[in-house]
Amino acid sequence: MTQQNRSPSIESIGVSLVDGDADVRHARQLMLRSENYDVRSYPTCAALLADPRSRDYPCIVIDIEMRKSDGLELLRQMRATGWRGKAILLDGDDHDGAVAAEARLHGDRIFDRAIGDRPLMAAIAASVDRGWGDWNAQG
Repeated sequence: MTQQNRSPSIESIGVSLVDGDADVRHARQLMLRSENYDVRSYPTCAALLADPRSRDYPCIVIDIEMRKSDGLELLRQMRATGWRGKAILLDGDDHDGAVAAEARLHGDRIFDRAIGDRPLMAAIAASVDRGWGDWNAQG
């Protein structure tokens, strides 16, 4: 089920968060809200795709190794519907393979799923505010 956690404000940046692990999703959601991000969280890719408001958020943070979900296919479908944001793909081990190659085509970035709070917030800010520039994936 989609959750809207706060009313959007002019200052807040919209972030869609997709993670099948409810505990991880909730912890990241609380952390991002505490930093004034406007967060919509989803337990599955299908839930995000079903929410038309998700196209209004410029950043998606997604665990690309969820069961029964394909994070890259989600991004393809989002882009096919007109979404032009950036994605932060959380993965355990494919930083140089096919997933990374496709991510680079669209300006998305891959980070280890165990990324800390500060590096994740910096990556979101970089994706929305300044582009990726010379952002160091190791934070």
